[in-house]
Amino acid sequence: MFQSVLHIVFNTIKDYPEKPVFCYFREHKWREITYRELGDQIRFLTHGLMHRGLKAGDRIAILSNNLPEWSISDFAIFGLRGVVVPIYPTLPPNQIAYILNDAGVKAIFVEDVLQYDKINSIRDQTPGLKMIFSYESISGIPDFNRLIEEGKDHREKNADAFEKSMDKIDPEETCSLVYTSGTTGEPKGVMLCHRGFVTDIVNSEEVLKLRSDDVFLSFLPLSHLYERLAGHWCPIYRGATIHYARGLDTVIEDVAISRPTIMVSVPRLYEKIANTLQEKAEQSSAIARNIFYWSIGTGLEYHEQRRKGEVSGWLSRRYKLAEKLVFNKVKTKLGGRFRYPIAGGAPLSVETLKIFEAIGLPIIEGYGMTETHLIITLTPPGQVEYGSCGKPIKDVEIKIADDGEVLVRGPVLMKGYYNKPDLTKEAIDEEGWLHTGDIGYLNEDNFLFLTDRKKNIIVTSGGKNVAPAPIEHKLKTSKYIEDVCLVGNHRKFVSALIIPAYEIIKEWAAAKGINIKNNEEMIKHDKVHELIQKEIDRLQESFARYEKVKKFVLLPEPFSLERGELTPSLKIKRSVVEKRYKDVIDLIYQE
Repeated sequence: MFQSVLHIVFNTIKDYPEKPVFCYFREHKWREITYRELGDQIRFLTHGLMHRGLKAGDRIAILSNNLPEWSISDFAIFGLRGVVVPIYPTLPPNQIAYILNDAGVKAIFVEDVLQYDKINSIRDQTPGLKMIFSYESISGIPDFNRLIEEGKDHREKNADAFEKSMDKIDPEETCSLVYTSGTTGEPKGVMLCHRGFVTDIVNSEEVLKLRSDDVFLSFLPLSHLYERLAGHWCPIYRGATIHYARGLDTVIEDVAISRPTIMVSVPRLYEKIANTLQEKAEQSSAIARNIFYWSIGTGLEYHEQRRKGEVSGWLSRRYKLAEKLVFNKVKTKLGGRFRYPIAGGAPLSVETLKIFEAIGLPIIEGYGMTETHLIITLTPPGQVEYGSCGKPIKDVEIKIADDGEVLVRGPVLMKGYYNKPDLTKEAIDEEGWLHTGDIGYLNEDNFLFLTDRKKNIIVTSGGKNVAPAPIEHKLKTSKYIEDVCLVGNHRKFVSALIIPAYEIIKEWAAAKGINIKNNEEMIKHDKVHELIQKEIDRLQESFARYEKVKKFVLLPEPFSLERGELTPSLKIKRSVVEKRYKDVIDLIYQE
């Protein structure tokens, strides 16, 4: 087992020095950084931080969107034996100030003037913050390139300082404080160590079987452990290349440019791709539509029989035809060399899973938490269990408590919540089991199925327990519904606050000759209500009577991070939403 994440990085640098590790777009062209260059920049930046007086144990924050400099800073802070504190670039200044003070951050890397201005606005509230460094050139602020140059000078006078520091890394010492974007209460700093990270990387890679010729597309925020570990450290462990998307709005174009073999994403992207495929089929001629659905059916039958080892020659020929007519065209649009997509962060709809499986792009689902250095379960390639998030990775134990809560134990558990010993005791019991707060079950083959968050369960006034997540998830498969928040705790029935897909509904309305000027008009229009009602009725046929949404309200604007309705990882904060829309909810139940 490796001593640290940094030892994994330098092991790969030794094996693949001239291979590109990062590909990124800057100053109107695509550029590359090789593994050898990555090693040099990590060394020089570590020396640059030493030159600035930073030392082992110092907390250093990173406030930036995804850039190669983000990762280089991450590894250089590890080289210093400092503690990395990632911060979401979308956070407002007051929340950033809380994290900086709670973690005792001494220095921070900011991406640009926008992030620098945030820090500048809270300087008087963060007395412990002594240094600001920037990735872009900002007047009066030492930038990344200057630190690299200072590091080169420092290395000439202290030739082996980096190597000595790296050798001293204690696998058990806290190397990163990651603040969870809690859906309730203030964020908690999760203390994470190299041993936990290395165990997670090595044991999840046994399942993923990554290759040195793999290309990852990176677009989820590095401030979230999902992208940092699964989208960066795992591919780097195997010598793969990471291609940075230019932005969230260019992901589809960047797929065509980077031609990834693997993509780490939240389910929403895959669901949008699946919805787009179905939408195009629905808008095509009857023949093209029939060919699409015949191909999907053939693909599902083929992969099911293949798992059993019973593919007939006739089915094999049918599948080859489906590939030629439909699947290869889809794969070409996704770059032409996709091996498999990875999904995590939220449940994935079974419908989407089936479409991707039929096409020959089986989605690997996983489940994890910041408190477990990320990955707890993964779906082994070729072992699909619809609705499951996979099996526990090696060295991770899972058991289900009497009340259905998922408990986890093993070397991947966090060291605790920083400065919060009472909360740590609540989370990890005396036998070493982490109480995840998720409700679920294990089947006979040890696949984990999650139903919802324990605190999200709605208990109706009739005493029925309703897990909102599967219902919300099902409703969001409608192209006309962007987001849903179920309500109904201690009420007679379940209702929904719905964010309509405003642009798609405007297009639908225009095609029907309905004139809608703005969102306010849209949410009050009878025909729009009829459309959403039909979608709800269609999608909740399989739910029990007490689980079905009886009434709904359309909202004129999306849930917002700025208003505190969403966490930085875009999960709904139910308590905030219910408080903000209390009058609207009360009205539902008065009628």
